[in-house]
Amino acid sequence: MTDPIVQALHLNRFRRGFTLIELLIVIAIILILIAIALPNFLEAQIRARVTKAKGELRSLGIAQEAYYQDWKIYPPEHERNETNRFQTGLFWLSSPIKYISSIPTDPFSAFGADEVVARGYVTYETGGIENGGLIGEKCMPCMHTYVIFSNGPDNVQDIHAAEAHRDNITWNYSPTNGTNSNGSIYYWGGDGWWIGVGTSTVKAPNARNAPIQPVIVDNERYVHRLPRF
Repeated sequence: MTDPIVQALHLNRFRRGFTLIELLIVIAIILILIAIALPNFLEAQIRARVTKAKGELRSLGIAQEAYYQDWKIYPPEHERNETNRFQTGLFWLSSPIKYISSIPTDPFSAFGADEVVARGYVTYETGGIENGGLIGEKCMPCMHTYVIFSNGPDNVQDIHAAEAHRDNITWNYSPTNGTNSNGSIYYWGGDGWWIGVGTSTVKAPNARNAPIQPVIVDNERYVHRLPRF
């Protein structure tokens, strides 16, 4: 006959496992680790996208300046949801002459469906003061000063193409204010004299005597000079 003590030990060997309390403790530890790691992972993703956007805006700005060297004017504004050639000026940088190999996708692309449908992906946007002038003049909608921008993590468009050089209040995105803080990501360029001048084109009557409507970026007024970015 088997010893009762040996039999009990034998049975316990097969019944050994986690208790309910032990399982709950393990689950609680896993949830705490996820709660700690997930925000850091998401913040790292946003920081990477911000770095990508800044680098691509700089590349587009260099391409704009290369275009200017050849044509003495910058391409027209670029609207994300337009297909009209004179409202998609960034594509002038990639065709027919490649001042940049391709037009990049804005990494902060949670925009309206119409902006995606227009070309299948979301681009950056540009705006500024236009050349204007007489009908038939070389590139009336081309710009003399410009800003290229991404809406940034908050997905709020602080600046618009038609008033990009005047009468705007906006902020540069800064992760030091919190990863999801307000502000957009900008690249300013062109003739800084037109910043803050209240006119839509440089050829408008008395354009150089137009009222001053400063651009205010990060609570700093800009008139006749390009905002910092």
